Amino acid sequence: MKIKTIHISGFGRWSDLTLTDLADFQAFFGQNEAGKSTLKAFILGVLFGYKARASQKYEPRSGAAYGGYLDLEISQGTYRIQRMNRTQSELTVVNLADGQALADGEGFLIQLFGPLSRTDYEQIFAFDAKDLQLVNQLTGPDLEKHLLTYTQPQASKWLAWATNQQKEGSQLFAKQKTGKRPLNLASQAYQQRQESRFDQAQSLNQYLEKGNQVEALQKKIAGQDQQLATIKEQLTAAQDLLSYWDLYQEALALEAAGADGGQQVNRPQQKISTADQDKLQQLALQLDWLNQQLAEANERRAKLKDGQLANLNQAEIVAVLQELTETSQALKGLLGQIHSANQQVEKFNQQFQGQAPEPLDTADFRLLQERNYWLGGAVASVVLLVGAFALGLGLPVAGLLAVTMVATGYLAKRHHDRVAEVMAPFAPWDKEMIVAGQYDAMLAQDAKKRSRDLGRQVQTLADQISQRLNQIDAKRFAHLQESMGDNYQDLLAAVDQAGQLYGLDPAAGLKRRVEKDHAADLEHQLYQERDQVQTQLQKILQDNGLASLDQLSAALAKQNDRAKNDQRLADLYQQIGADRRKQLVKYRNRPALEKAVADLAEEQKGLEFAKEQATKQVQALQVDQAAMVSESQFQDLTQEVANQEARLTEDFGRYLEKSLLPALIQNIFNGQDQDLSTRVQDQAGTYLHRLTLGHYQKMQITEKQVQVFDRDNQSFTLAELSTGAADQAYLAVRLALITSLQLTENLPILVDDAFVNFDENRQAEVLSLLQDLARDRQVLFWTFTSQKVADQEINLGEING
Repeated sequence: MKIKTIHISGFGRWSDLTLTDLADFQAFFGQNEAGKSTLKAFILGVLFGYKARASQKYEPRSGAAYGGYLDLEISQGTYRIQRMNRTQSELTVVNLADGQALADGEGFLIQLFGPLSRTDYEQIFAFDAKDLQLVNQLTGPDLEKHLLTYTQPQASKWLAWATNQQKEGSQLFAKQKTGKRPLNLASQAYQQRQESRFDQAQSLNQYLEKGNQVEALQKKIAGQDQQLATIKEQLTAAQDLLSYWDLYQEALALEAAGADGGQQVNRPQQKISTADQDKLQQLALQLDWLNQQLAEANERRAKLKDGQLANLNQAEIVAVLQELTETSQALKGLLGQIHSANQQVEKFNQQFQGQAPEPLDTADFRLLQERNYWLGGAVASVVLLVGAFALGLGLPVAGLLAVTMVATGYLAKRHHDRVAEVMAPFAPWDKEMIVAGQYDAMLAQDAKKRSRDLGRQVQTLADQISQRLNQIDAKRFAHLQESMGDNYQDLLAAVDQAGQLYGLDPAAGLKRRVEKDHAADLEHQLYQERDQVQTQLQKILQDNGLASLDQLSAALAKQNDRAKNDQRLADLYQQIGADRRKQLVKYRNRPALEKAVADLAEEQKGLEFAKEQATKQVQALQVDQAAMVSESQFQDLTQEVANQEARLTEDFGRYLEKSLLPALIQNIFNGQDQDLSTRVQDQAGTYLHRLTLGHYQKMQITEKQVQVFDRDNQSFTLAELSTGAADQAYLAVRLALITSLQLTENLPILVDDAFVNFDENRQAEVLSLLQDLARDRQVLFWTFTSQKVADQEINLGEING
């Protein structure tokens, strides 16, 4: 049965509300007071009638007509169940196929729901948070009794029916209005009993034959139990392999990439030793220090550090002016070089759509020059694979060629993607232009770096000129320090102005030249030391097959990546385990493993169905035996007839009334109840195994006790379980009862915020199980959380109810 449409004319906060095309797993989302419980109460009210006390609570706030309808899709067709008015509700059932209203709507619903009342339906098919709160409040023995009632839900109804039948039977044998007792009927029954004694003698043979059949079927069921245990073990192992498939594929990819997991297989010969790494690091630091010293020497030579010039005489001012003249000439030269470098960079940048690219490193440059040999290998593998099938070389050869084809295809695709990634910054250049333009790219990069370096030198010279001008005449030239910025023309003009005001002295210029020569000698010595360090560094790089420090960094990074891959592969080997790897290698791909799991599940399902059919046959035979005369019963009956030929009294009638008929009904009921209990027990064990992620394997439910068994087959009572495990056991039994009851229709399951206290993992597993159950019966799920739990959700908070 599936609820397709909900229409509320007026019920609580809802008025004129229509929800259509409800899904098999339909979620309703809303915060507190959004109307979730009201919607659930409306559904139950339409199906079973509005409760007298609760109906006043849901009086429509808008004043609309009380009630509404549900469109139900059942095996017989689609019907509209409409129930209006609060106090004297009017029920109308319409067959939507022909639009005709049924004469007996209540009878239709009674037949639809079978023996279940509203209370039964809510106790079995409806869940809310109060149910689990009750479970948490119950002690172990009380929870056990509570669960046992769910394994035999129809007992009270059938026993009540048997009692009514017993009362009707007693009326047949009571004293009639005429004052006569039906002793003549008892006498006739006695005569018939004598006549049937001969027939019962023959039925005794049938009784014994059915006993033999029961014994054979029980042996068959025992064999099926053994087969099921084996299949379940194999299915569990296959599902375990499937859970490790992704890790196994990651390990294969690492092996293909050259990792060996610490096995020292395919280890590359070239490796930079720790000693070389330490020496290279030391030389690199020394080289950086020498470059820093050279920069400081250049700065000293530029500034010449004239000492304190606070109180200058005329000769000192002339020396300063000579320095200013030389420095301003150097500044003009540097500005010219910056302009030339910037023009070169701009010319290169104009060729590209976005930001100008950097020159390629050695590896990327070689990548663009190489051909994609993997593509040829993939094409050759395809041709060989086709040839292998044509020549009938067998599956092993074809499989090897297929693996080669996939591997070379993957490597060809990776090579192509890497080339595209390298070429992307050089758009719109093609590969040939990129290769040919690397010299221009390096020139542009050098020009950009040269421009930055010259800019720093220009700033240094400008600061020096500004300081010297302030030393000559701080009042006249103080404004230059604050307003100079990047406008060096004013600074150069100020130098010319200072020369015109104070004049130049040639002797001072000669002195400064001597000082510059000394600074140049110092720079030359530093350059020589730097060349020696660079020579040592280059030798170690060449010994390791490297050309630059950049290649050294790349090689070390690759070496570290290889070590990481080896460690990751070793971790994967340990996590998967040697036994699982041996099993996983038997499967070509994930679909093959998934098919093996599906085949085992289907085989298990077939065996369970065959066992269920055999169990039903045993129960049917036992019911037939109960209606027959056994050997002891036949002897007792023979003795009874001999002893009671002259004593037909009311006791005989009472025997018929109180013994035979109720006993027969009780025997029939016991067989059916045993069948249901067995189904609930088996299905509850399956659900508990899933809800606990395999921690508990099965449940055993007897008349007085409920036990669960873990993966080591150790048993626990409910009192020994944790609160979370007890909740899961309760849910497993409830859901098993739902799927085990044999009713006219598969009734919907109503879940109202039942799992709000569960953690994320338990919620996810319960939701997954409910979604699987929704394949056979509809599940309506009310929740206050905004987390997506179903493909189709209705946000009640967005509806203007």
